Amino acid sequence: MEAKLSDGEVIIRLERFGLTTNNITYAAFGDAMEYWKFFPTGQEEWGHMPVWGVGRVIASAADGVQVGERYFGYYPMATHLKLTIDQVTPRGFVEASDHRQGLPAAYNYYTNYAGTDANSPESDYRILLRPLFLTSYMLSDYLIDNGFFGARQIVVSSASSKTAFGSAFCIHGNTEARIIGLTSGRNRAFVERLECYQSVATYDELPSIDRNSPTLYIDFSGDTQLRERIHQHFGNNLVHDCYAGSSSNLEFNYESIDDSNSKTRFFFAAPHYRKRVRELGGSAVLTAMDARQAEFIQALSNPDAPWVSLCFSEGFEEAAQVIERLCHNRVGPDEGHIVLLP
Repeated sequence: MEAKLSDGEVIIRLERFGLTTNNITYAAFGDAMEYWKFFPTGQEEWGHMPVWGVGRVIASAADGVQVGERYFGYYPMATHLKLTIDQVTPRGFVEASDHRQGLPAAYNYYTNYAGTDANSPESDYRILLRPLFLTSYMLSDYLIDNGFFGARQIVVSSASSKTAFGSAFCIHGNTEARIIGLTSGRNRAFVERLECYQSVATYDELPSIDRNSPTLYIDFSGDTQLRERIHQHFGNNLVHDCYAGSSSNLEFNYESIDDSNSKTRFFFAAPHYRKRVRELGGSAVLTAMDARQAEFIQALSNPDAPWVSLCFSEGFEEAAQVIERLCHNRVGPDEGHIVLLP
């Protein structure tokens, strides 16, 4: 591929990327959360769905970035991406294009995959889980920072989602509160075999959960009717309602949670990440998160009893089929989808 590059520009060819419900959320919340701004198409009605993956540098006019190097980061679901880069270190670089200024910094950093086998199962698990685990880890850190709002039990909806049980994994050992996974009947068996929840209940069994204990609700479903049931069931014993995801509701509504009289608060990982970087430094935050992520991957990829098994697709046509299945909730919680580009 021939292209004229200005100083500081590189072209990366995307080689593989993960697909989860998180990518559907990027598309559904693209306007409200500015996800469409990362990879503008110049056509108002069209956007590039963001994905997390690994690409190889095929052209470089940037000092410190060599042709052939691989980088993990935020890409459009496309074959190639041209980047304007800054702050190059052996660990990676920051994307510094004008249109990405002011967008969350966590999405603008590209990590050098030097010394990493990009084709290994461990690498594929990292590709799949890193964007999800960023939310899981930062949510746990946010709750620890706030003393879990005094909760004695923590109820997690959409407990089978990877971000949800990643959060439960990170919370474990940091509170004496009981962690309860709330899930559908069809996913109950999966959630029960995870090592992240002390107990599991289906949505129909919500009334059986102790309503007299101070309760923190972590909402990964986005189901407004479920939220109403949670508030009615726990009443004044609901100490905090943390809206952290939307696996079942693709209509993002800030107004429904932007109420000073409500216990519901929206959690977005990027601002808390920035807060922690200011307090502890970027290297310290990433080192701690990487260590916890390695433990998480080791647990869920255990070859004797994996929580999540990798599933591979090739090319955009097969990727589209996976996306359709994700949109219609036809992907099992034990599936982890990686797309390979020829």
